[in-house]
Amino acid sequence: ISNLFYGTIERKITLNYILQNFISKPLKKLDKEVLAIMQSGLYQILYMNSVPSFAAINQAVGLCSSFKKTSAKGLVNAVLRKAAGFDISTAKFRTETEKMSVLYSISEEIVDIVMADYPDTYTEILRGMLNTPLLTININTTKIQTEEYISCLEKAGVKYKATALENCLEITSGGAVTDLPGFDEGHFFVQGITSRYAISQAGIKKGDNILDLCAAPGGKTFAAAIYLDNTGSIVSCDPNPSRLVLIENGAKRLGFSNITTLENLGQNYREDLGNKDVIICDVPCSGIGIIPKKPDLRYKKLDDIKQLCELQQQILSTAARYIKTGGKIVYSTCTINKAENQQQITEFLSNHENFRLAEQSCPVIGAENDNNMVTFLPHTTNCDGFFIAVLEKVW
Repeated sequence: ISNLFYGTIERKITLNYILQNFISKPLKKLDKEVLAIMQSGLYQILYMNSVPSFAAINQAVGLCSSFKKTSAKGLVNAVLRKAAGFDISTAKFRTETEKMSVLYSISEEIVDIVMADYPDTYTEILRGMLNTPLLTININTTKIQTEEYISCLEKAGVKYKATALENCLEITSGGAVTDLPGFDEGHFFVQGITSRYAISQAGIKKGDNILDLCAAPGGKTFAAAIYLDNTGSIVSCDPNPSRLVLIENGAKRLGFSNITTLENLGQNYREDLGNKDVIICDVPCSGIGIIPKKPDLRYKKLDDIKQLCELQQQILSTAARYIKTGGKIVYSTCTINKAENQQQITEFLSNHENFRLAEQSCPVIGAENDNNMVTFLPHTTNCDGFFIAVLEKVW
């Protein structure tokens, strides 16, 4: 059911393009329930090999009765029978943007950004956005060592793979996260390889005082807490109190006593937050890099990009006022849009001569390191699209 639901959302542009070839009026004028029935039916036919075409069509026709759309039975039956045989490789498109949008079911607005930023590899990147990364967990080594936890997984019959990062595993078998061994005991938390890598570059030492300016739901805070080993302190900020509860509950489950939450906007300066050793700035962004995990982002309007970039720069500039000399700011986004990534760092450094980019050495195969700015692209790393830069205050 989840596969059908999320898969239909993920492939909506492709499905609608094919359906429109066999319906005379615009799809937006169709009854919404009837359109949804046809979309889900066609998704089963094209992308769910376990469902025979005739079964998907019969089910779709039957759903018309369930939704009291009996008059649409003939339309649904006829359209799906024709659409099932459509060869999209023979389709003619007006532009390259439209072609990429239809083939990989991503809005033309996002396609244009990817094409502009990656003119030589945009096809591979957009195709890679159809691959969902595996569930990745970070072992809480303040409670259990990785070897011991792996033994627990093996005893429970849970399949896993090691990753390029220590204490970080990919879970390859299905099931709920809460059913994994040691969940209630706080032996692990869910965190993508990209986020885990970002914190590994912060140079966190026991006793450090850390500020996480955009912390919820808390993964980077928890990763930092492991390095601290219940020493030092972390202040985790978010403007939404309900999201702060997620951090508080997670910290309690994991057994971290050095985390304090604070309702705060990351761009607003506060005198009491200064003199930090490490500042984490996982800033609000367009989210283009996590499209494989959140299919609704494929259709997100990006008319707020300019405002987002301004906010990102404001958060960075505020962080610069908090950090100690010799301290590090970890700037990260879950997008591959260069305006939110490399261009932001270039702008920041042009306005802050007392900062420099810290060296990075990423062990994840396929990650791109451009002058110590690391980008994860979905087609080369099988991870979220992600960007990390570490800024060090030198004086």
